[in-house]
Amino acid sequence: MMGDPIYWTLGYFLIAVISLLSLLYRYFSSVYKYFEIRGIPYEPPIFAFGSLWPVLSLKKSYNDLIYDMYKKYKKEKIVGIFQFSKKSVLIIDRDLLRKVLVKDFEYFDDKSLHYNKELEPLTAHLFSLGGYEWKVLRTKLTPTFSSSKLKGMFQAVIDNAHKLKEYVSKKILKTEELECKSTCLRFGLAVISSTAFGLDIDIVTEKASTFFKMAETVFAPTLGGMFRNSLWFYAGFIAKTFNLRIIPKKTHDFFFNLVKDTVHYRETHGTTRNDLLQLLIQLKQGAKFGGEDVSITLEELAAQSYVFILGGFETTSNAMSFFLYEMAMNPEVQERVHAEVDAVDEITYDTLAGMEYLEMALDELFRVHSQLGFLNRTCTKDYQVPGTDYVIEKGTEVLVSVQGLHKDPELFPEPERFIPERFSKENKGKIKPFSYMPFGEGPRYCIGKRFAKLMVKAGLAILMKRFSVETSPRTPNPMRYDPRGLTLAAAGGIWLRLVDRQRIQ
Repeated sequence: MMGDPIYWTLGYFLIAVISLLSLLYRYFSSVYKYFEIRGIPYEPPIFAFGSLWPVLSLKKSYNDLIYDMYKKYKKEKIVGIFQFSKKSVLIIDRDLLRKVLVKDFEYFDDKSLHYNKELEPLTAHLFSLGGYEWKVLRTKLTPTFSSSKLKGMFQAVIDNAHKLKEYVSKKILKTEELECKSTCLRFGLAVISSTAFGLDIDIVTEKASTFFKMAETVFAPTLGGMFRNSLWFYAGFIAKTFNLRIIPKKTHDFFFNLVKDTVHYRETHGTTRNDLLQLLIQLKQGAKFGGEDVSITLEELAAQSYVFILGGFETTSNAMSFFLYEMAMNPEVQERVHAEVDAVDEITYDTLAGMEYLEMALDELFRVHSQLGFLNRTCTKDYQVPGTDYVIEKGTEVLVSVQGLHKDPELFPEPERFIPERFSKENKGKIKPFSYMPFGEGPRYCIGKRFAKLMVKAGLAILMKRFSVETSPRTPNPMRYDPRGLTLAAAGGIWLRLVDRQRIQ
């Protein structure tokens, strides 16, 4: 009976499995000695997962994982961590942060994010590119975010803010409370679709558009979405080896074809609009910047339109809903915001620019609720850490805990309190350098920072002029973040009561 082929097959299979596990154990054991050998403090890894097990088991978000590392190793300059077998270094010392992000940027001008121009042209956008490719594209795109260009796009922003106000007015007649993130998603969706894709969406209607459904697939906290994000951030070599997608094919093709068809229509019919897409079309057709001729391909154009969904759709709605939450939790702040928006007859580009307290409250919002709680860079050549024997070797990922800095009581006393006065004219200069960076820092800071702030500020000014915000029985207190998301989001949503101020006067 022992001579039965099935037993031999099982025996060979077990030997193969044991041999594979043995090889993996030896491989990871060797990798995990990396920081110890070099005398660099590090977080002890878990076999095969490194430090990522709390994220993979949905106990913590990636933001919170890096934040916890920051707190745990606060007295160190740097600390090593492993993401599966990938070695990464978390920078904690602020003087070293300044060198990494600005002074010695030439050593850290890359990112370890995966992109594939041939399989998925939309992935080769400004956020993922590194080195020379990033530098060239950044130079080409910078003129599209000048003050005059932003002012030209403001009308689309304010029109959709008024539509959001109409939507909320109708909703609160039927319900006692609103889930604010899903409500604000409509605004972010409409502005991005209009300015980056040339598509006008009615945000008042309850009927979900195809654009909305496709955009949601990018951020949906599903297992598939988490797997694709893991490939994008940690395991590009796997995606490249097996030609795997990090954007669902249907989603990728929808957005690429939408841009291609819109560009073709405008170029064929000679039609123009005051939007970001038109500025990108001008670059495609050839433009001058700094005395040089610059142009982009259709694929590059489409990728930059797509990155506005990544950078603006989810983050805008999250920021707005967290702001409304803070208004409900801090009525004295809400009162001052109301006084400022009530002092003008109409919200315009110029009156909005003069709202200093609203600006302060937004800056504090981005401190308390950092949408992307970490920054990442890749070391492109060996870097001697000043004042130490440590060397950050080429290919090592470098991380910065934005959330850790923003919540550090030594940098921001009473960090959990929402205090807009931290950012007053009198106090703003007291904020320590490289302690506040909600949009990044150095040459790779967010190119869409001003447009994002304009969107959020305009949308909130319109809402606050019409509504007051109160807590409801479902309002989260304390606030808990969803461990499944890459960007910051409230677990279970943000439920609030919005009261029409016109009806109670």
